[in-house]
Amino acid sequence: MSMIAKDTQGVSIPLLEGGVYYGICSAIIDLGIQKNEMYNNESRKLMIQWTIVGQEVEINGEKVARVMHKQYSFSLNQKSTLRKDLEAWRGKEFTEEELNGFDLNNILNIPCQLQIIEKERVGKNNVNTIGGIMSIPKTAKVDKLPKDNLIVLDLEDASTFKNYTKIASWIQDTIKRAKNYQESGLMQYVDENVKTDEELEDEVEFITVEETDDLPF
Repeated sequence: MSMIAKDTQGVSIPLLEGGVYYGICSAIIDLGIQKNEMYNNESRKLMIQWTIVGQEVEINGEKVARVMHKQYSFSLNQKSTLRKDLEAWRGKEFTEEELNGFDLNNILNIPCQLQIIEKERVGKNNVNTIGGIMSIPKTAKVDKLPKDNLIVLDLEDASTFKNYTKIASWIQDTIKRAKNYQESGLMQYVDENVKTDEELEDEVEFITVEETDDLPF
């Protein structure tokens, strides 16, 4: 079974029944500086992904681990959602020292409890959302994920750019809309190293039969 996020655009996935589940942080993705059309402002955003323990979905005949995502602003101010969720996850408030610079990599591969709810949308299909986050019971044991199944993409760290191909295309599209996408160097990396769908199709056409034989936080 693969944990890596799949491109589910256009694929109908059954909703997860509302309730509380164990989730393990399996990806931290820097979405760059995004514009908020509603408030006409810009801020740096990130996405946290959790693998839902014991839950799978079938996509194009392949069973993969079910994942949930939530977007945040890069802020730990008193009113920020990120701070509220992390403190509930940790089971303790941040110290003044931590608020001066908390390394988000500390949450990678750390379990929590997620309250999953079914959200109704007028004129659209219902969706699952994360209603709340909390720490796991001290007596609970949740196995960690293999390191190869963890994803970190940081627009300020070129060594993480290789993980760009591991994230779904709709997340890639969000990153490409970031104000700092080009200056981060990720655009150049993608142009030089990531093949487009057209290039992959052309490559297939020229393959011959002979070639195909071969909470520490």
